[in-house]
Amino acid sequence: MIKTVNLTKIFKTKSGEIVANDNISLDIHEGEIFTILGPNGAGKTTLVKIISTLILPTSGEVFVCGLDVVKNDRKVRKLIGLSTGSERSFYYRLTGYQNLFFFGTLYGLDRKTLKSRIDYILRLLDLEHARNLMYMKYSTGMKKKLSIARALLHDPPIYIFDEPTASVDPESARKVRDLIRYLKDSGKTLLLTTHNLHEAEELSDRVAILSKGKILAVDTPENLKATLRYETVEIELSRIPDDGIMDDLSCEKIRKVEFLGNRLKVVVENSTEILDFMIRKLQRESVKILKINVMKPSLEEVFLKLVRDEKDVAEDVGIHKEGIHN
Repeated sequence: MIKTVNLTKIFKTKSGEIVANDNISLDIHEGEIFTILGPNGAGKTTLVKIISTLILPTSGEVFVCGLDVVKNDRKVRKLIGLSTGSERSFYYRLTGYQNLFFFGTLYGLDRKTLKSRIDYILRLLDLEHARNLMYMKYSTGMKKKLSIARALLHDPPIYIFDEPTASVDPESARKVRDLIRYLKDSGKTLLLTTHNLHEAEELSDRVAILSKGKILAVDTPENLKATLRYETVEIELSRIPDDGIMDDLSCEKIRKVEFLGNRLKVVVENSTEILDFMIRKLQRESVKILKINVMKPSLEEVFLKLVRDEKDVAEDVGIHKEGIHN
């Protein structure tokens, strides 16, 4: 559905070159929610702008439904509903309704169909109360929702939402997430960008982790979490055990043992194998177990590890280069 091949974007500045996207190759499938996850400045917005034909790549190729986005930019735009954080793409002295009507005519929608479509979308996004309000008076969250409304106008097969819930209140954010699920259930393909790790884990079929313009990993959230190969077990105890129990609980399959008051926190490779061992040790000390909670690794932990590892590699390369020059 969307394919990038060795995609690179370099911005030239007075102080030098900035590599926003570095040799990115992705294959986004029809009907999936694919999320590009990364911190601010990672290159997420640049990537979606290239895919949606707003800016040109420095090198590499991008295809949407088999169409080259550089050679077939007009055809590609009809296939995509784009929502970004750019407020300047709307007319400040027009109302929300007038803005949507103007952009709808650019898509070639007839007057009757467009009016009906706008009414439906404004209800869907809880913007009916602001339909006759000038855009300049919209709050940041309302502007974000109007951007999503514009993306929905021509009912395209592909949606690209750049930080769709940023600056939106919690209730509106929930409704945006519900809308994203509805679009997927309707057979649409969705490309999202976010730095919200919990949102990415909740919504995505697959995730690409982007840092400093480079793709560090691409997989399902579950498969990415499985790469960490450990679980955290929290055990609530009837009392604080004696100091010597720390040594008693040590074994090669337990990576970390920590007491937080009467709670024991243990990081293990396999909780099923190790729980019996731990329970027996505690019972010998006459310590009752009140509650056990097993926590799988989160996508946030995967993200932080990958970014940290990438930083360590970059620093090692820098040291190596410095050594060569010396």
